Amino acid sequence: MELTNLPKVIVTVRRGHASNSASMPDLLEPRDIELMRRLSSGDEDAFLEFYRRHQGGIYRYAVHMTGRHDAAADVVQETFLTLIRQAAKFDEEKGAPGAFLYGIARNHVRKLQEKESRYVPLGEESADGFAGNGANSLHNGNGHFAAKNGNAETPIERLERSEAIARLRDAVLTLPEHYREPIALCDLEGKSYQEASALLGCPVGTVRSRLNRARSILLEKLRPSHAGARVLGARLGGKE
Repeated sequence: MELTNLPKVIVTVRRGHASNSASMPDLLEPRDIELMRRLSSGDEDAFLEFYRRHQGGIYRYAVHMTGRHDAAADVVQETFLTLIRQAAKFDEEKGAPGAFLYGIARNHVRKLQEKESRYVPLGEESADGFAGNGANSLHNGNGHFAAKNGNAETPIERLERSEAIARLRDAVLTLPEHYREPIALCDLEGKSYQEASALLGCPVGTVRSRLNRARSILLEKLRPSHAGARVLGARLGGKE
């Protein structure tokens, strides 16, 4: 199928931060099923709506997994290009559109990581978070954990928080992929264990055990830094 406006839509993710309106794909979304049916038939409007609903969440997930905004933009572009080519393969009896799209994104993240032979530090990252969408935001990419608005931080407090988040960010990026994914989904994107289970294609118990192990590893890495451990404690705790 051919979508003539595709380049204009996808390039928007490269010109600024991903939209805040979209979280990681919702698993049980009737509208998504309808859009996927139309998309499979070559409906350009359906693709544009599906893209706008989900590009923000895919982008933030890719940032959490790769640690780089440019790499995340590449993942978004390749994910939706693949979706166009493989839309007909979607089977709603085997899974939700969100899981189908997320599976494509995971594959592209892995391909990117395999292609790159060494870790690349975050160069353009905001000091306030993984997918910073503003100078004063402290969030998990889904609107949670917003920075306090009541009492303004002192310069020292702001510096300590920024340094702590930077340490946490770097620590997450050192985790093996099978531990980093549940951290990204449950702790940074606010997904429930059941949602993460569907997206990762593994039992809820596996998500829980990997998440607990990942948290233990992070706490150990951040133990010399009390500030880093406090930030980690504030971010961790996926929904049941």
